[in-house]
Amino acid sequence: MIGRKFLVLAAFVAAAAAHAQMPMRPPAFIGGIPGLAQMQAMFNQRHQSRTALYREALEELRKNPQAADVAECPAGPRPAGLVCLQRPPEQSAAASPVAAQMPAPAPAAAAGAAQPAPAVPRVPPDRPARRLALLVGNNTYQTPIPPLETPVADVDEVARVLRARLGFEVRVLHNAGKPQIIEAINDIAREVGPEDSVLLLYAGHGYLMDDTRMGFWIPIDGSVKSPANWISNTDISKLLKAIPARQVILISDSCFSGSLTKEQKPATRSGKLDPAQIRKQRSVLAFSSGDEEPVSDEGKDGHSIFAYNLIKTLETTQGVSTGYDIYRIVHDGVTKDYPQQPQYGVVVSAGHVAGGEFLFETARP
Repeated sequence: MIGRKFLVLAAFVAAAAAHAQMPMRPPAFIGGIPGLAQMQAMFNQRHQSRTALYREALEELRKNPQAADVAECPAGPRPAGLVCLQRPPEQSAAASPVAAQMPAPAPAAAAGAAQPAPAVPRVPPDRPARRLALLVGNNTYQTPIPPLETPVADVDEVARVLRARLGFEVRVLHNAGKPQIIEAINDIAREVGPEDSVLLLYAGHGYLMDDTRMGFWIPIDGSVKSPANWISNTDISKLLKAIPARQVILISDSCFSGSLTKEQKPATRSGKLDPAQIRKQRSVLAFSSGDEEPVSDEGKDGHSIFAYNLIKTLETTQGVSTGYDIYRIVHDGVTKDYPQQPQYGVVVSAGHVAGGEFLFETARP
């Protein structure tokens, strides 16, 4: 068995080395999941190949670290087709810098359009006024960025569980570009209020720069030659800050997504959980599929290993659970089979208040 695993690994590494400018996703494992050391070697090889692939875009970022950033929306009406970052609710109405010009979002019927959500279970008045989720799953990328196999299936199944068991209104984006992702998050920021609960999930390509430690999502319109259509952690934090809901969580299933959780770890909680008290304070949490390593898109039942464990955990949770409770179960499930370390942290730059937590609450009939 070990010999067969080694041959699979050796074949992949040789292929990746020969095609460093266009890394391909390896076939499903023959003979089962390799050992942890073999998996880590394979992940490292993938990162080296992706670094070579993104070389031109990375060189531009080293010259201009803000090359991927988008400016805040200007005060007043926005020109048609202008994509910008929604300004935080506490910010004054003073004019903001001119936003970066980007293509207009695709029409509702095109790829990347949010799909209408079916009716959700009634949420009693003692729960958050509204629970809203935005899930982004990106499979298809521009050549030579390799496609992914599981994100679309992952977000569709997470959406089902969030609607059926947790009472969320869910919006799903399949194969979305940078304008669609930013505008969809802006829409949520404009719609929700302090009493609401918001969950964001991104599944797709990502990258972490080795020298600056800056992380990025790479949407389907991302290029290997320019970072203009990448989404930086800086902008992700600003997008979270603009959401006025007191309950906010970002779940990221992408390479090097652990960089989003590094600002601060959540405080250890003791004593009986008091959901009513927690809802009174601003809570912004980040939950990632891995630390500062490439994450695996091989998994179980057609899902990434992270998504598989997240789905199973949400399907069995009962009553009120904190984000940390969910994280611990998912973490243990992932690390049992893979050298991948899911992470959980608070996003202070987006307004998180000490002691805050995100609450997962099963819907009552």
